[in-house]
Amino acid sequence: MKIFKSRISKLLIASALLLTAGLNAFGQEKDWLDSSVPSVYETYKNDFSYFGIACEYGNFGPGWGQKGELTKPEVQKGLKKHANTITLGNEFKPQFVFGWWGQNPKVTKEKFTSSKGVTITTPALNFLDRLGDILQICKDNGLQMRGHVLVWHSQTDDAFFCEDYNKNKKLVSKEIMDARQEWYIKTVIEYVNNWEKKNNGGKHIVWAWDVVNEAVADDATKTDYLRGSTKNTKDKAPDQGGSRWYQIYGSDEFIINAFRYANKYAPKDVKLCYNDYNEYMDYSQGWKTSGIVSLLKSIISHERDKELPTRIDVMGMQSHLGISWPGVSGVESAIKRFLALGLDIHVTELDFSAKNNAECAKAYADYMKLYKKYGKSYSGKHKITCVTIWGINDENSWIAQGGKQKPLIFTLKKGKYLTKDAYWSVINAAK
Repeated sequence: MKIFKSRISKLLIASALLLTAGLNAFGQEKDWLDSSVPSVYETYKNDFSYFGIACEYGNFGPGWGQKGELTKPEVQKGLKKHANTITLGNEFKPQFVFGWWGQNPKVTKEKFTSSKGVTITTPALNFLDRLGDILQICKDNGLQMRGHVLVWHSQTDDAFFCEDYNKNKKLVSKEIMDARQEWYIKTVIEYVNNWEKKNNGGKHIVWAWDVVNEAVADDATKTDYLRGSTKNTKDKAPDQGGSRWYQIYGSDEFIINAFRYANKYAPKDVKLCYNDYNEYMDYSQGWKTSGIVSLLKSIISHERDKELPTRIDVMGMQSHLGISWPGVSGVESAIKRFLALGLDIHVTELDFSAKNNAECAKAYADYMKLYKKYGKSYSGKHKITCVTIWGINDENSWIAQGGKQKPLIFTLKKGKYLTKDAYWSVINAAK
């Protein structure tokens, strides 16, 4: 009996120490490189194959010259410690690869003939080589990355869709646009493939591509769900929620084609992903989840085509979440629907519209427990294999609103990246 009581006492003491250690961490701002600060990736490596953090390389607009987060040694060390994959917030998007900045591009003398026999002239991609600079940083720090994004209605210059690549002329036919799409996907993917072969022994740095981004409208109905087909997106410019892609095609054909070409040019072990936000929204004012499910089924239905089959491996749940909406149960419902399609899930852009650090900490604890439930230990064939937080620190977050929002797990003070309560809640949620 005494031995039994002794063991109970030791267990209670050990449990109390663990609990105290976790609670004491809250409220402490520690340097993210401090040896007492656990690696987030290492903490979750038995739950997810990848844990990622988004970042920026630099400012590529007119007057380019100021390099950003990813070029800083402090950031590289932190990313290397806490993540094994990154996502560039902007630099792999068409607008940044084009480097046209709203102007009509130079048209080259090079010709491209598509898989369907259509020949086009091609425009210059002014910043294609900049991808190599980013890949080199990843290689130097042992990081991989998600390629974000190949096809998007936004941040794609109007000139790409117009005759003679002139934004003042009318939109081209879908046959011409199809060739342009294939050329662009081929050019970007093959640039990365060739860089990896030449500089990294063929090992992948880009292990996944967001092939198409945000093609389903927020005001989706059960019959009209594509961006450009709905009441609030039809005939609208991209900056008003519309889509030049849909205006040319009038269907999901351009999305199907994108997954055909990504499958044709990407290595077979590189994951192909559809990515969207509000992916858990399914009610009378917007049947977006159902619209995404319909789109995914359409892509999957062409996987066995004899010529140019599609391939899709992953549903990317962006997960820009509120504190009270859609709630853990709402997100879990969407997770189940996407897994049931035979796809893995990446949580691609996680952050929270949190007004203070306490709200942020609780949200990360609740949702990391949910994601862990569908990670490696989940009994189903398909799982959540990657979680990426959308940014490094609150101050540089896209939803920071001058400090009104506290969306991320680190804060930046006097040039140092420090842990927040949200960071410690992420660590404790793994236990």
